[in-house]
Amino acid sequence: MTTPTRRRAPAVVGLLAISLIVVGCTSAVPSATPVVGASVAPTASIAPTVGPSAFTTPNARPTAAATPTASSSAAACVLRPQTLALPSDRLTDIEVMGLPGRDVVRFTFGDGSLAPMGPSIGTLGAAVPPFTQAGSGRPIALAGEHALQTVFKGMSIMNDVGQPTFSGEREIRGTDVSRSLRDVVIFDESEGQIGWYVGYEGSSCVMMSREGDSIVLVIDFGAG
Repeated sequence: MTTPTRRRAPAVVGLLAISLIVVGCTSAVPSATPVVGASVAPTASIAPTVGPSAFTTPNARPTAAATPTASSSAAACVLRPQTLALPSDRLTDIEVMGLPGRDVVRFTFGDGSLAPMGPSIGTLGAAVPPFTQAGSGRPIALAGEHALQTVFKGMSIMNDVGQPTFSGEREIRGTDVSRSLRDVVIFDESEGQIGWYVGYEGSSCVMMSREGDSIVLVIDFGAG
């Protein structure tokens, strides 16, 4: 009876050893899980930072703050040379008007001559001192902070019977109705050309256009 009992002992000891090994391996798995999690976490936290800087920024549209609104507005008021066709080759009158937000110089033209010299055109550009009469060289004391000149070419100075076609004023200086306009004076009236100096104040926008039988010079200083 004692011999069979001794033979079972090694088997029991072997089973106990296998159980301890299995328990040891099982308990090691949970300890490995936090280590894997810790190594992945930094990668997830870096991804949002790299993503926007690498892909969003190059395709970003300019913001409203970067739009050169002020410079575009200022550029719009820079005097740009203009050329346009005149209603006829005979200037008959000039008028200065003060309207809300702008001063206006209106040049009125009459019926064209029977034998025009050619195309009649008007130009607008900046005037550079010294300001003088074209024929005599006599100096002109032009009033105003800024100066421009408008020139009508291809004009008939006299009508068909030899009478002057222009009967308006040769100078209009500082009227009560104008706010920016200071001076309008003729400086050339010869050889088919009539030229005017215009002096004005402030950072006004200047534009010349044709309206019916008139050429209208607008000095726009805005509603302020």
